[in-house]
Amino acid sequence: MGRALTRLATAALVLWLSACEAPARRYLVIGEGTEVGVLLPVVETSELDGAINELLYLSLNSARWGDGAIEYTIDDLSLAERWEFGPDSTTLTYFLRNGAVWSDGEPIDAGDVVFTFQLVRKPTIASPYVDSWEHLDSVVAAGDREVIFYFRRRYPRMLFHTGIGIIPEHIFADAADDAASLTGHPTVVSPAGNLVVSGPYRVAEWRKGDRLMLTSNPRAFTGAPATDTVVFRFLPEESTRLIELENGELDVAGPLPMARAAELAAAQRFRVETVRDRFYDYIAWNPFKFEPFGDPRVRLALSLAIDRAQVLEGLEISAHAQPAAGPYPPIFSRVADPSVRPDAYRPDSARAILAARGWRDSDDDGLLDRGGRPFRFTLLTQAGNERRTDAAELIQAQYRRIGIDMQVQPVEFNTLLGQVFEERDYEAVLLGWQVALEPDYLVGHFWPPDHPFNITGYGVWQHGPRQPDPARSVGGDGGAGGPALAGGGAAHRPGPTVRVPLVLRRCDGRERTREGHAHRYLRPISEPSPVEVGRLASLDRSA
Repeated sequence: MGRALTRLATAALVLWLSACEAPARRYLVIGEGTEVGVLLPVVETSELDGAINELLYLSLNSARWGDGAIEYTIDDLSLAERWEFGPDSTTLTYFLRNGAVWSDGEPIDAGDVVFTFQLVRKPTIASPYVDSWEHLDSVVAAGDREVIFYFRRRYPRMLFHTGIGIIPEHIFADAADDAASLTGHPTVVSPAGNLVVSGPYRVAEWRKGDRLMLTSNPRAFTGAPATDTVVFRFLPEESTRLIELENGELDVAGPLPMARAAELAAAQRFRVETVRDRFYDYIAWNPFKFEPFGDPRVRLALSLAIDRAQVLEGLEISAHAQPAAGPYPPIFSRVADPSVRPDAYRPDSARAILAARGWRDSDDDGLLDRGGRPFRFTLLTQAGNERRTDAAELIQAQYRRIGIDMQVQPVEFNTLLGQVFEERDYEAVLLGWQVALEPDYLVGHFWPPDHPFNITGYGVWQHGPRQPDPARSVGGDGGAGGPALAGGGAAHRPGPTVRVPLVLRRCDGRERTREGHAHRYLRPISEPSPVEVGRLASLDRSA
């Protein structure tokens, strides 16, 4: 999707500690920087959607990140009780557990699984999980408790691609025509008390723009969660989240402003923990809206004109982020190449490249122009995300030094997602991504000409659809990529939607794994919660 610029090296995260000797905590309030989009896995639109959907909808298997790879398992948060591969490993059969029901009391059966995967397959749904069908031929119910996946060939991601959150057929069968029908379904529009789910939580209240309240699902076979009620409050401004936390209105606040991490860690009321993570921020160039971005040499010049170290220093996050040379952070030791270095800051080379492409300051106004047209464009980014807006302004100043006029326009998050991923109505955008766990996620999401996440026209611009050159996979000459930027919470329309296993530790010592998204959280430590969130690294269910 772009030439990588900087990547998050560490992200602040809190562990919600379990204390069996403490009384059960019934209420937990989490401050989030963005609003929930869609509470339905097959059409979820953001990282936060995926995190919450993981608490509402269960999948066939469970997975954890261990020693640089994904480990799959069946546990008491899996809809299946076991799986079996066929003799030639091109068939995968799941056996569903008995007694599992939806929150309305209807049984969960193989028909629900088939229905979910057929929805994902439909072009009119535009699901972020559509690549699950890359090698999948069909999904067949063999009775109520057995579902068989038939693949055209065996490959390593078969368990990965069959781990989608399952939705109820009896609720959504009449809304299966397109994405608008699903997102406009009455139970999705007004989910409080209406949304039919399978996970440990259900929706009790949703005040749009304010909060979402989840309460325990009494019909879930998973049993009661350790915390009865979880409230997500939507507070776009980081400063507001911190004030609410300090005033005791929040138990957990995220994302944590990295520039204040040291200060907050020194306060005895709070605990800040950091972990290596998989985020990067990026700039995507859209040549269909600003034609110069279709020239790979121009994109190279734009990358060389950014002083990555100065951006990190200006954001005061040098201790928490590092420049990136590609789309994989160091935790992906099997695919990350340490010999590859980020583009150096070479503004003189950037000017020379642009001059060779005809961009010169012909009227001495300080701006490059060509054919009477100044090199001027607008970069969109997420309103309320101070790190991104500050980074955009730093880059704006750096571009100005070489004669480029980049205007910065913050846009409300969900509006921005629609403008970029659905309408493609942008010239340049600064967003973020949480890296998929499968090494070939670039092929599945960013390179295919018709994939909903190919937002820059890779393989489409100028030359028409074609096969990408793996040697130029990051901001390569074949597409309209761009430099990626400083790490943090992914503000993507998730594709891939990325998750993290949450380990709910019970007093009997058993662990119950629930996948959710990584959050950089800060919380008071005066009273621990009974839920331990074990960040075992992020799990992507769509790549």
